[in-house]
Amino acid sequence: MAEASKFDNEPRLRGNGLLRQSGSDQGLVWSLRSDRGLVREVNEDFALAKTLHGGDGASGSLLIIADGLGGQEAGEVASRIAVVTMAQAWSQSVDRPIKARLRSAFRLANQAVFDEALRRHNNGMATTLTAAAVVGDIAMVAHVGDSRAYLIRRRQVEQLTNDHSQVAEMLRRGLITPREAISHPARSVLTRCLGRELQTTPDIAERTLHHDDVLLLCSDGLWDLVTPEEMVQAIRNEDGVHGDQMDGIVEELMKLAIYRGAPDNVTVMIARVEEPKAVVTPTSGLSHWFKRG
Repeated sequence: MAEASKFDNEPRLRGNGLLRQSGSDQGLVWSLRSDRGLVREVNEDFALAKTLHGGDGASGSLLIIADGLGGQEAGEVASRIAVVTMAQAWSQSVDRPIKARLRSAFRLANQAVFDEALRRHNNGMATTLTAAAVVGDIAMVAHVGDSRAYLIRRRQVEQLTNDHSQVAEMLRRGLITPREAISHPARSVLTRCLGRELQTTPDIAERTLHHDDVLLLCSDGLWDLVTPEEMVQAIRNEDGVHGDQMDGIVEELMKLAIYRGAPDNVTVMIARVEEPKAVVTPTSGLSHWFKRG
């Protein structure tokens, strides 16, 4: 029998359920939803947004999503461990540069999932992890796996992450066409993820944020069914995209994925920049956690 884990007493290990969260802080407004979809029995995705406040007015926000691998009672545990560990590590390293904090948090999250997989004797247990740190007017995205982050500016969309999958690699090398990639048997095989190896290195992208920019993070359950152009359209259908409209946009994207069959878990998070500020360094922690629907 496997020995007890510190995560065994957590209440959501049988599946991460329906997750909802919304909030605003220091010029950033966000909303997220995660759903099991129409086919999967449990939700193996996990997500949250976390903010930090300092007594000197310093602040920062961390947006995180993860898509667990390894099946029931493994994938949902991996995604939750990765997200919670990363959020805690981010809060405890406030005196370090943003990129160093992200790399350290990824390293600790990977170690936590790797250790749990060893304890469970399940070498298939792993997860994707995509995190966007917003500090002042800087967004830094760290990423492993095939969950995605997009930057939407006006009506233009930029994918900030590259999928770590066999199909994506074949596409980059010109070995298959985008049409062939849609139904390729290796489309769900990842080349990099958290928890499979003792060490992993995230890709990191950095962008300067402008007023009205939108960051969109999602699992493959959304981007596999909803195009970037449709994401932009959903956001720009709302004039100005104010805070009270964010939940409606997330709901619209979720309904579109559900309408198209949602064979996988679906997670989407959007965050709009209302007032970008000069870069500052956060110095203490406060979390806005999700509520379950």
